[in-house]
Amino acid sequence: MFDYLIVGAGFAGSVLAERLAAGSNKRVLICDKRP
Repeated sequence: MFDYLIVGAGFAGSVLAERLAAGSNKRVLICDKRP
């Protein structure tokens, strides 16, 4: 189970996911259609 779901990540979403997960026990799932 994940604490956060980020859809259509791109660069900004990746930064957001890293900041949400850094220094915590939160799990983040990123879904993006790019290769």
